[in-house]
Amino acid sequence: MGAGYHGGFGATYGARKSGVITLDSNLVGDLPKGKDLAAAAKKVKKEEGFTDVAVHGAPDHIEVFRMIGGEEKGVKLTHRSLARFLKTDKGYSGGKIRLLTCKTGMKTGTFAQDLANKMGVAVKAPSDTLHIWPNGRMVIGPSPYKNTGKWITYYPKKRK
Repeated sequence: MGAGYHGGFGATYGARKSGVITLDSNLVGDLPKGKDLAAAAKKVKKEEGFTDVAVHGAPDHIEVFRMIGGEEKGVKLTHRSLARFLKTDKGYSGGKIRLLTCKTGMKTGTFAQDLANKMGVAVKAPSDTLHIWPNGRMVIGPSPYKNTGKWITYYPKKRK
């Protein structure tokens, strides 16, 4: 499982010990996991020209957590849903997007490319799990201690 916060599993021992946040978590919001992710995302150094979007991710979807029946449950969303959200969000003024979202840039997935196509802008996403240290340092890879992944930028493809 590694150190950090992972999807509906809560904090692992490694996270409590090191303070690392793994952005394999949830959309920023009022729920406990959302507050952790929001705090971590605020520490990340902004990249000029990009709007950061922090949300739980997978190669082909994102997942947000909602209170359902008194407990936090994940709801899977497509790139279309995220595009609709961004187009109405006050924090997004158009332009390039950086997904602080695990695995959405994996070559085996389609999420970042599909979002770039839908939004008509470049989308930068991590190739593996994204970990954020308390000082804002980011590491991409299965371990928060060694950067083995990379950022991949996807550009909108013209429809044929």
